[in-house]
Amino acid sequence: MGGPLEGIKVFDLTQWMVGPWGSMQLGALGADVIHIEMPDIAWNTLGAGVPPTINGTSIGYIAWNMNKRAMSLDLKQQEHRQKAYELLKTCDVFFANTRPGIPARLGMDYETVSKINPQIVYCQITGWGETGPMRDDAGADTQVQYFTGLPSGTGVPEGEDEVYRHFTQVDGTCGNYSAIAILMGLVARKRTGKGQLIELSMLRAASALQTGRIGEFLSSGMFPARLGTAGQSTAPDRAFLCSNQKYVGVSVTSEGEWKAFCDVIGRPELAADPAFATNSDRVAHRKQLDAILEPIFGAMPVEYWTMYLGRAGVPVGYQMSWSELRYHQQVTDNNYILDVETAAWGSVASGGPAYHLSKTPATWFGTPFPGQHDAEIDMEIEAARASASATKQEA
Repeated sequence: MGGPLEGIKVFDLTQWMVGPWGSMQLGALGADVIHIEMPDIAWNTLGAGVPPTINGTSIGYIAWNMNKRAMSLDLKQQEHRQKAYELLKTCDVFFANTRPGIPARLGMDYETVSKINPQIVYCQITGWGETGPMRDDAGADTQVQYFTGLPSGTGVPEGEDEVYRHFTQVDGTCGNYSAIAILMGLVARKRTGKGQLIELSMLRAASALQTGRIGEFLSSGMFPARLGTAGQSTAPDRAFLCSNQKYVGVSVTSEGEWKAFCDVIGRPELAADPAFATNSDRVAHRKQLDAILEPIFGAMPVEYWTMYLGRAGVPVGYQMSWSELRYHQQVTDNNYILDVETAAWGSVASGGPAYHLSKTPATWFGTPFPGQHDAEIDMEIEAARASASATKQEA
């Protein structure tokens, strides 16, 4: 059985991570995502200059464009644009992430596309939004992080603010929001029979991601402190260095866990200490508590703490390398990381779908090279044109 979006076709005019990440999720759910690239682009130059690479191609490009078919179109050429219009007649979703105005210059603005296909769900992602003084500015993940204050309070005590270096926090969040918005647009279309325009921006997504923290600051005026590995709202909730120079992460999230934690570390009297009686007390006396706990954890290896705290029901984990994670039984038993065959880059590891649907399962398949499916998509366009012509003649 196909995925929940089987039968849905997506015209995917996305680039870099933001849009490709969102359209990849739609492809995993069964949509037929047709990723558009310029003709004559060599597959081994995609994302050139953005390391690391496989056979010259940015791993980012490979990782963000799975679950799709590929077609080559130069939308600046009338012949190619006309073919795109024929394809759009068969599509349910138009998806792009560009600066405002670029789709219009390519003849792909909402007004044009919706006239071709009134039922189209048209999703446009920009960096900063459709209006305002920064409307036409370029937007990138790290830039948007700084603009929205996302690094605020992130970093070691007495240090500087730090961005999320994985370079996906805003891109991935905005991509996920876009996939959700498209799904809502498809649901609304089923109810109303009409498509609609969906506008998202990286600025909006990054702000929404921080709703809780921004609200806390605007209500209290209190700026979040830099706490290194520690959480802001609970204590103890941080990583401790163990005797074998490895870190163990501990999160005490309830008073029952606090009592169990104190028993495991051999300090049951701490549970009755007024300075640590409640989570609010422990947060207020965080430095005092850390000074007690650091030498205790430093006396035993990480394996000791993960075993005994785990048995006591206290949330605990150790800092695992990605090479360990790849083959951890919890990961392999649940197929969280997949080996995926690609057309031009061999077998690559991928995170796979983040969801499991029992009756309409998600699928995950390899990244195509540009233009890989030109011939078959051309045939489908011709078949759709012939079918529409026959229907018109019958009418």
